[in-house]
Order: sequence, then structure tokens, then C-alpha cells
Amino acid sequence: MSMTTIELLYPEFGNQAGDNGNALYLKACLPHAQFIETSFGQEPAFVGRNDISCILLGCMTEKQQERVLNELLPHAERLKELIDQGVSMLFTGNAVELLGTMIITPQGRGLPALGVANFVTHIKMPTRYVSVCKGSCQLNHASEPFELVGCKMQFTQAEPGGKVPALAELSQGFGLNEGSTYEGVHIKNLVGTWFLGPVLTQNPPLTRWLLDTMGETEAPLAYHDLVWEGYRQRVQDFATPGISL
Repeated sequence: MSMTTIELLYPEFGNQAGDNGNALYLKACLPHAQFIETSFGQEPAFVGRNDISCILLGCMTEKQQERVLNELLPHAERLKELIDQGVSMLFTGNAVELLGTMIITPQGRGLPALGVANFVTHIKMPTRYVSVCKGSCQLNHASEPFELVGCKMQFTQAEPGGKVPALAELSQGFGLNEGSTYEGVHIKNLVGTWFLGPVLTQNPPLTRWLLDTMGETEAPLAYHDLVWEGYRQRVQDFATPGISL
């Protein structure tokens, strides 16, 4: 088996709200893996390498988001190629907005995005949208659905241009926008969600699936009992009617 290689895109940017916790948790689960930290201005490793097992990109500021988008646009087709090949990817917070077709700024300026999924993101700053979320998630190749939990705090609403392959259908909280129960994007082994923070420690079923898609079926979840205890409590708490941040 070849070495598992995980690329962390722009970690100096993608650390808002603790999103860097996802990389930290994967490092705890996979101490033998190689982690490539691609800083802003460097060419992503996935462009010229065929051995990348997983790509992570976390939440960033709006200005950083536009800069990152400009960096990734020349590599959009390569990214789509890797998605088609089944390379694992996790985009969290506003990183998921890069996967749409367009981002509209508060001034009405349209920023062409990567075009992986058919939705347009509208930045409504200074209006802030906050939500506690829980919903059913059925991942590709997974044996059964599970409850996905998380929290959202964002300036954006997404407008689908057609059917968006959703990550979860929510029973609590809002999804693509306040009128939608469909959260995130799920295409093959790509997962994108507006949920913030260490999504992987909060959702051990998601982490188990992600490790499996990388070929790490024998790798145990770090802090197994603690993450499962916390997850079960969140599933219970997040079912409370009217719960909010």
C-alpha cells in the first residue's frame, strides 16, 4: 500500500472557527501519513501529483476567499478530474462556496467559481446567518445513513441553479439557504459543508467514511470513546426544538 498523502490547502487562511481542527484530528488518526501544507502562492501539490489521497480546505475570511478562488481557478479542471477519480476531499465553512458557479459580492460583483456544483453564492454582509443543524446523511459506499451535526455562522445564502447533490437533509437548521433543508455538497468522495469548526471530531461516522475512502480502513479513530460520547450527546441536544447558538 502506498503512503497516504493529505494536502492541506492554505492552512494559514483556512483556520477560521477552528476549521484547522479537522487537519489536527486526521494527523491524530493517521500518524504515519504524509501531510503537505500548501501555502498561499505555492502551486497545489494535486496539480502535478497523482498520489494525493485527500485534499482539505477550511473556512477563511471573505477577502482570503477571493484570493484563494483566483489561485484555484486555473486548476479547476484538474480538481474536477480528481473528483471524478474518487479522490477524497473536505471543504468546510465558506470553502464550500468555491465549488459553486459564482460568488456575488455585496457590491454585486460576480466572481466566477470552480463550477463543481450548480449553485450561486450571495454574500449578504453585514447580515449574519446562524444555525444549529442536524440531519440525515447518506454517504456513497456507506452502509447506512447517520445523523450529521454542526453549527453555521455565515454571511451567505446559496441559490441552486438546479439539483445540487446534497450532503445531508436537515431536520434542524437551514441548508443552502434559509428556505432549504438540503445542506452541503456530496459528489463521489468530495464532501463540502457550511458547518464550522472541527467537523470530523464532531461527526465520527463522517471521519470513519473519509478514512475508508483513503484506503485507511484499519486506522482507528483517535480518542474513539471521547468522540463517540460527544457525538451521541450532540445528536440528542441538537434535536431540541428551537435550539440556537
